[in-house]
Amino acid sequence: MASQVVATPSMPMFTISEELVDPAVKGTLNVLRSCAKSPSVRRVVITSSTASVICNKNMLTPGVVADETWYSDPEFCEERKVLCVYNLDWYGLSKTLAEQAAWKFAKENSIDLVTLHPGLVIGPLLQPTLNFSCEAIVNVIKEGKEASSGGGIYRLVDVRDVANAHILAFEVPSANGRYCLVEANGYSSLVLKIVQKLYPFMTIPEK
Repeated sequence: MASQVVATPSMPMFTISEELVDPAVKGTLNVLRSCAKSPSVRRVVITSSTASVICNKNMLTPGVVADETWYSDPEFCEERKVLCVYNLDWYGLSKTLAEQAAWKFAKENSIDLVTLHPGLVIGPLLQPTLNFSCEAIVNVIKEGKEASSGGGIYRLVDVRDVANAHILAFEVPSANGRYCLVEANGYSSLVLKIVQKLYPFMTIPEK
């Protein structure tokens, strides 16, 4: 049997670290403690985020390429008090500290752990309301309002690819470590061009 730890909420209502960081870390560890007690759990898959990968000063260096070996710097996250992907206070810090705590616990308790790090997840919705990721794209289309504090650059991945990645993480014996889930990188202008091509009669912001 495998177990999954799901993502941290990414709602903009959180304004202090205790509202997001503490529940993320404690919630992750609570699940891992339960898994450690169950002999039937063979692997744990954590849905993390690129937020725990790219929030560090190295991203400011021209020409660098972030990969699965990168970790976000908690001090840098706390300095900025925003995630380097979305303008949400403390989200980047919460994802980073939760993952660090998970890897430490997994090592100490011999848990087979895999972490997945999706960027901005877009695609078909199961629910009738917009989730944060899709709402971010809608805001760019309707208002020209960026969801990114990184110069309007978006790391995008289809929700169906994210789902498949989870299945593979559970089922492929050789899966291990951390995996970045990013299909495409691009400025919001690229997103708008794609939308304009798919929906030519839609009004798109000029800037």
